[in-house]
Amino acid sequence: MILGIMGVLLTPHLHSMITQAKLNDATAELVAGIQYARDLSVTHQRVFGLTADVGENWFKVIDHQYKDDANPHHDSVPPVDTYGLLLHPVDKTWYSRDFDTSANHEGVSINAVPASGAIFFYPDGHSSELNSVFVLALKGDQKTITVDGITGRISVQ
Repeated sequence: MILGIMGVLLTPHLHSMITQAKLNDATAELVAGIQYARDLSVTHQRVFGLTADVGENWFKVIDHQYKDDANPHHDSVPPVDTYGLLLHPVDKTWYSRDFDTSANHEGVSINAVPASGAIFFYPDGHSSELNSVFVLALKGDQKTITVDGITGRISVQ
């Protein structure tokens, strides 16, 4: 009986912890993508970016130079697939994350992205938007990611 009472009392707390963990993981994934695009721009002295789609609930890290090119450029540095899609440096998959098909991010939605649907970074680290805002949400909780357009600094609230 005591275990039953504890289960009833702890279940909402457990669900809340799971929700926060999923939202935090999705936020970290998006922040890592933004940071990777910025770092590549500074390192390779050309434009890289991140595109996102609210309706389709995904984001991709891309090489601006190849964004309209249907041909893969796997021999370039860094390797690029069709339409500029970049290779993820850690897991060696193409850097595209669909929150609707990822078990780790089940239920997380991208609720807001910059008006253009993308943020691009230039060789000095500044971005194409003065300030870019991305909002991720899950079950009433949300995280707001803001990118300062001048410095490229990323903050999460």
